[in-house]
Amino acid sequence: MLPAVLLLTLSLFAPGRCAEKQSESGAHHSLWKVDGKKNTIYLLGSIHVLKKEDYPLPAPIEAAYTNSQILFFEADLDAAKEPAVALKIQSKMMLPEGETLKDYLSEETFGKLNDHLKEVGLPAVMFERLKPAMAATMMEVMELQKLGFVPQYGLDEHFYRRAKKDDKEIVAFETVEFQLDLLGGFSKAESEVFIKSTLRDIDKLKQEFADLIKAWKTGDSDALAKMLNEASEESPALFKRLVADRNQSWLARIQEAAAGDKNALIVVGAGHLVGNDSLVALLKKKGYKVTQL
Repeated sequence: MLPAVLLLTLSLFAPGRCAEKQSESGAHHSLWKVDGKKNTIYLLGSIHVLKKEDYPLPAPIEAAYTNSQILFFEADLDAAKEPAVALKIQSKMMLPEGETLKDYLSEETFGKLNDHLKEVGLPAVMFERLKPAMAATMMEVMELQKLGFVPQYGLDEHFYRRAKKDDKEIVAFETVEFQLDLLGGFSKAESEVFIKSTLRDIDKLKQEFADLIKAWKTGDSDALAKMLNEASEESPALFKRLVADRNQSWLARIQEAAAGDKNALIVVGAGHLVGNDSLVALLKKKGYKVTQL
């Protein structure tokens, strides 16, 4: 299974970018064009953490932004900065009073977690009250930060800031609280799978993340879909909740936009745009002409 953060990077928090002017293959980008009745809807796959040197973006992506009057994102990126929301976020990250991470894991997995934290120099006390998926994500984000990948340079963050500066219309599919509830609502069995797979694969994070970014840069939908399929096979219920169900919930909003007269750029995790349950596949089933650029 993909490490937790790779799955989330593909599908949830959402933030990737490309430093080259065109994809390495010279063929495609993680960018699709949907023909509306009077307008164009662009679907841009995002990886939520990247490096400063991953800019500037390829010309087709820049053109999609320039040509769009509305931008859709998975969530309102400014909401988390509001004090009231920040308090809610902190609360949603934590386990109920009286519970600890140890209560959600087998003795073996909890022992391996503590061994890993000691190995990388992280105090176990930082994690003991975190919900399991939050703990897994934090471990992986910290590993990525060591490699120089940060949310500040995420594709979502990049275009969200530009859209605000350029006074473009901004629409959020979900609230930050909703996204945190996705991570906080895992059963004990799901929590065990999440932490176990994270500990198993975290040492391969550097290579797997490099593979992920390469697939994004070259618009390799098959490779991205394969990464997601591995996750879906190991934990189909989690995949359904984190990816497939959310695609279905966003579909009506996208169809509404396609029926309007304004061009729109939809920036969501790259995993939402590949595979049988993807937005691309769902729109094609609805009869839309969808073309990868």
